[in-house]
Amino acid sequence: MSHVTAKIQSSELRTSLSQRRCEILHRIRLPVSSAAASVQEVRPPGPNPRWLIGNPIPGYRQWLKFEEWRKIYGNVVQITVVGQPTVILSSLKAASDLLDARGTIYSDRPPAIMAGELVGWARGLGYSPYNLRFREFRRMFHQYIGARACQEPDFLAIQESENKKFLRRISKDPDGFMEHARESTGSLILRLAYGYSTVQNNDPFVKIAEDAMHGFARASEPGRFWVDSFPILRHVPSWLPGAGFKIIARHMREDLERLYNVPFDFVKSEMNRDSALPSFISSYLEEKAGTPTLEEEEEFIKAASASLYSGTPSAVTSFILAMTLNPAVQSRAQAELDAVICSNDDTAVRLPKFADRECLPYVNAIVKEVLRWNPSVPLGLPHMVTEDDVYQSYHIKKGTVVWANIWSILHDESVYPDPFELRPDRYLDEDGKLRQLGKAEDPATAAFGFGRRICPGLFLADNSIFLAIAMMLYVFNISKTKDQHGVEITPAVEYDGHPRPFICSIQPRSPQLTALIVGSSV
Repeated sequence: MSHVTAKIQSSELRTSLSQRRCEILHRIRLPVSSAAASVQEVRPPGPNPRWLIGNPIPGYRQWLKFEEWRKIYGNVVQITVVGQPTVILSSLKAASDLLDARGTIYSDRPPAIMAGELVGWARGLGYSPYNLRFREFRRMFHQYIGARACQEPDFLAIQESENKKFLRRISKDPDGFMEHARESTGSLILRLAYGYSTVQNNDPFVKIAEDAMHGFARASEPGRFWVDSFPILRHVPSWLPGAGFKIIARHMREDLERLYNVPFDFVKSEMNRDSALPSFISSYLEEKAGTPTLEEEEEFIKAASASLYSGTPSAVTSFILAMTLNPAVQSRAQAELDAVICSNDDTAVRLPKFADRECLPYVNAIVKEVLRWNPSVPLGLPHMVTEDDVYQSYHIKKGTVVWANIWSILHDESVYPDPFELRPDRYLDEDGKLRQLGKAEDPATAAFGFGRRICPGLFLADNSIFLAIAMMLYVFNISKTKDQHGVEITPAVEYDGHPRPFICSIQPRSPQLTALIVGSSV
């Protein structure tokens, strides 16, 4: 009997030690070895996968389906997409704990056959693996469009000038505001990246950028193309029935090559004539002139420049929709702007500038609320974990795809009461000043992504959104339009990552304000 008792005690001791080892590993947040993982290999909860296809996800507005699963299974949900384990993080804490705090193993990208390989976006920042090339991209962006660079007077002057062009386009054609917002973003990036100044509507360089970015958005949608789930399909010939995705990919790749080459050739031509304006590319080429790897450097800078485009146009059109539906918010913001900018006799003397920002707490609150209300990038791009990991007692296997559901995070009712309402006041104190926001309260914490994959253009985008919003509020009144019977038309709040087309009325607040932009030469 004593021999049996000793065996039982020995077994219990081994089990206790094994469990204790797992607890220690969990506390110090180290991946669990395969031996220890076998003790607590519990996957995060989620819907049961179907045979072969796993868990089907919709081809659009995937974040809403992910939100349904969050309500059922919690903030860390695992699904299977055609055999690929996928984890969805729907709280700021979970996204920060993994994508920020454990960025060394959560910063890779899963293979993106359509967008990355067939179209070619893997050459740029968005779909680049987490490697030396990716880190060089980040270093370059930090130097050129980081927090300090975006505060330089020359940099801000360019943004103010481009936003003034945007106001002029709106003034001449208010019904085309969605197209003007896209043109404005393209115009700004072309000026910063290539030193190219757009001078007219339907600019050919802006069209090149829009075509390429439209392809990027389509190719990146999870579940849209079967080749992302069945990579072997990339080897089928394009003439085979069902292989139409290869024809689509070829056209998208041609658009991307134009974005890479046409503006770049313009810069080189201008540099040869000594007439190039300072830009991202000209500065880089001057620095690398005469190096033996210049051809490789040119390919790198082309990819870097194409990666500068952001979601600013979606934020601006979202703001226009928000003002159409919330006239009281608009009126309060305009009163604040008038008090700061107008002279004593109520005569407009200038447009808002970036230097006014500290004196405009309510306008800043609108910027934050626009980022939160309907984010431009509801899911961002997927991450991939490169080592086995354990989180909240759940085992996350190496190679798992990880999505941060930014939409769910920014509609968390415990942080943002009445999340579907536009309420800039939520960021203000009793005196109407911007509150010191904690990480969980500031929409910018999630709106631009997480960890080492956070959007490198966040400071550029934030400046541009503020200037566009402040200038539009100061110059125009935005309201509902009326039908032929004089009945107001209330636009629906429908998003596919950007507002669906809607109509509204955009009218100048006064002839004096209109004169500030119409008489401009820019």
